[in-house]
Amino acid sequence: MTSPDMPQCLTGCAHTYKEAREVQKEKEKGRNEDENSTKSRRERKPRSFCLSNLRPALPDPLEGTFRQFQSNDYEKYLETLGVGPMIISMVIRANMVLKINQEIDKRWKFVYETSIKAKSMRGFSTNTPKLVENKFVVGEATAELLDDWDQRLVESVLESYEEMETPSKTCCQISCPAVCEEHHRRLVLIQTARTDQKITHDSTIVYELDKEDPDVMVVTSRVGGELEDVVAIRRFRRQREQENERRISVI
Repeated sequence: MTSPDMPQCLTGCAHTYKEAREVQKEKEKGRNEDENSTKSRRERKPRSFCLSNLRPALPDPLEGTFRQFQSNDYEKYLETLGVGPMIISMVIRANMVLKINQEIDKRWKFVYETSIKAKSMRGFSTNTPKLVENKFVVGEATAELLDDWDQRLVESVLESYEEMETPSKTCCQISCPAVCEEHHRRLVLIQTARTDQKITHDSTIVYELDKEDPDVMVVTSRVGGELEDVVAIRRFRRQREQENERRISVI
């Protein structure tokens, strides 16, 4: 008994010959494709090695050390949080340094270093620094450590916004085309206060670079008061690292 895969006609008729040729062509086609793929893999050139690929990634523009040089309505902001007048005067006269950096694990670290000017019991001028450090994961709620003069207990969520352009609204008085508004890179910290405390105001802090001067960090603090929101703006100047030069005298 003959196999069904073998040609049924042994005399070599046209029908059987045509089927055999088609089977042979399919086998040759598959064999050629395998040879071409093997040849292409064999002829593939190795990737070129470049030392520039080993350089570290550039830091985020918002990272750095900034020193405060200007503040607007920050007294009203502290007063809304229940801070007394004497402490407000002490905070306003203090030197404040803000450090922002993103760590390897993608957490953002915020460090406030406040140097309070005061006098000791013997009348000497003192400058006592105070550090407040917090780490946040974008989009994750975290219990935040606040300054001593802020009596709230808050849970904060950090949000990150990339630089983008969106079309603004057209003017309603004249038929002018829509223009693009620039939204710069910024970090937004949303602070939600616990309601079982004396001060229960929620607040928002926005960190972004100045549009005209990228070395100026603009910190906008907004807190909801009883009648209306209070907005305070502080400006910090980026501090450049300078090598300390030592003078050596030879006698």
